[in-house]
Amino acid sequence: MPSYDDPDERCARPTGRATFRFTSLEPDDPDLAQELRGWILTAQAFLARGVTPPTRARLEDSLRIVGELSRVLAGEEEGEGVTEQRTVHAAVHRGRIQAVTSLFVCPGAAFVELLATAPWNLLGPADPPDARTVRGAGSALVERAVTLSRGAGAGGRVTLQAENPRAFAVYQKLGFERMRPSDAPLALVPRGKDGFSKSVVRLARGAAGPEEARAPWMLLDPGRAAVRARGAAPRALLSHLPIAASARPPALRRAG
Repeated sequence: MPSYDDPDERCARPTGRATFRFTSLEPDDPDLAQELRGWILTAQAFLARGVTPPTRARLEDSLRIVGELSRVLAGEEEGEGVTEQRTVHAAVHRGRIQAVTSLFVCPGAAFVELLATAPWNLLGPADPPDARTVRGAGSALVERAVTLSRGAGAGGRVTLQAENPRAFAVYQKLGFERMRPSDAPLALVPRGKDGFSKSVVRLARGAAGPEEARAPWMLLDPGRAAVRARGAAPRALLSHLPIAASARPPALRRAG
C-alpha cells in the first residue's frame, strides 16, 4: 500500500482528539478498493473475537456501509448521483486512512453519499484496544464537506440521508437537523441519471412517509446555527457550533 501522507494534502484543524490530513482519491483507485476490503476483514475479525453489544452494532453497520461503498465505487451498484460527479475523500492520520467518504457538490450543499470510518475506530473503551485507533476521523470528513460546500458557494451546508437511528443520533450531535420542504431539498441533493430519488421528491412535496421517518434526510447549515447562537447567547454558544464536536460517527450509509 502507498503512503497517504503526501506533501500536497491539506491539514485539517485539530478535532480535539487527533489532527487529520485530507486527500482526494479516484473512485476506481485499486489501493482504495484493497483498503476497504481490509476493513471488511478486520471488522469480521473483531466480531469473531468478541466485542461489547454497542460495538457489535457499530461493526455490523460498518460491514454494510463499507460493502456498499465498495460496490458503488466499483460501479457494481448504483449510488445516489451521477458517477462522473462523485468525488472521494479520505481523512489520513500518520499515513493511514482512517475514514472515507463519497460526496457530491450540489447547487445548495455538499451531499455526503456514504461515509465509513475504519473498524478499529469503532471500538469502545470496554473492547480490546487497538493501536490504530484514533478519534474524530468521521467528524473531520464532515468538516471537509463543509469546506468544499463553502468553496462552491453553497454556504457550508452539508446534507445526507441517515441510515438508521444510530446514524441519526450521531449526526444530530454534529449539528444536523431533519431536512424540511422549506429547505428546497432538490437543490441540496444530487440528481441521478434517472432523476431525483422518490424519497427526496416526497420530502420536497411535503409528503414524507415511513421511509423518510426510518432514514431521514438531514441538513447541516452553519449559517442557520450561527444566527440561532447569536440570538440565544453568543459567547456561550459560538464555541459549540456544529463540527467542533469531537464525537466520532460510526460507519454510515448515505452516510449513514
